[in-house]
Amino acid sequence: MNSYIAAAVQWKPEINDARRGVDKAIAAIEEAAAGDARLVVFPEAWLQGYPYWASRPPADPEYQYFRQGLWNSAISSSGPEITRIAEAAKSASCNVALGYHERAAGSIFASQIFIGSDGGVLGNHRKLMPTMVERTVWGMGDGSDLDAYDTQCGRLGGLMCFEHQMAPARHACCYLGIEVHIGQWPGHAFLDGIVDASMRHLAHENACFVVVAREIMDSDQLPESAPLGDGSAETYSTHGGSSIISPGGDYLVPPVFGEETIVFGEIDLAHVGLAKWWVDGTGHYSRPDIFQMHWDRSKKSAVSTGD
Repeated sequence: MNSYIAAAVQWKPEINDARRGVDKAIAAIEEAAAGDARLVVFPEAWLQGYPYWASRPPADPEYQYFRQGLWNSAISSSGPEITRIAEAAKSASCNVALGYHERAAGSIFASQIFIGSDGGVLGNHRKLMPTMVERTVWGMGDGSDLDAYDTQCGRLGGLMCFEHQMAPARHACCYLGIEVHIGQWPGHAFLDGIVDASMRHLAHENACFVVVAREIMDSDQLPESAPLGDGSAETYSTHGGSSIISPGGDYLVPPVFGEETIVFGEIDLAHVGLAKWWVDGTGHYSRPDIFQMHWDRSKKSAVSTGD
């Protein structure tokens, strides 16, 4: 397909409830497919909800409550929850990019999983560098799982939130030849200017489409049993800002704020080649005689057995 419909899901998450989150994800995939979408993108950590509570002190009862809930709701990349979403993707003939909390051994990661329209898992990327208070919640990924995938919707890949502020990570995405970049973010209002600048710049720098998915959220989504403190309503109040950007940095669909919705936009892959004619950062616009980037793509393990 040279031209198709992409969709960014701007729905409220189910906080620390993977089962209900999966039900909601499937409903979103079905609704997007009914709107003729062939690519469906969810925000960062959406399946169980972004950890807005991490801004609380770790000893705070509110932090401890949600931290334990997150531990209970984090899932495996190969678990039954992902299987159900993959089945929904296959049934809808959609490619899906989902942000979720992944548990591996004793650690939790912010991960984005890519699922093909045939229901197969294309790949799973763990966030390279959590930002500020996120470091009390998530571990760090390595360079082995940042990749791109050939699909009917073009070559897909992406990053999460402030990974986009890592210039080498953006350069790696250019090297991978990503045609449609998945930009997953939370819905904080203070990020609006950063998201606008970062995502439009990446669309120009890497000559690709960018599908930006951000969640909308409010404290009404929280469990009644949560021990909320002063200022909690503001902490959990976010307003989305999902959009779709064309190669070169212009908005195909400008950011949508303040409503629970699915943002649709038409992607025409023919525009990628035209944009690359101007700037191809790891091709004709590179100067490897002056600048080179070293990328260690080996998988890192805390234990080496010599096997």
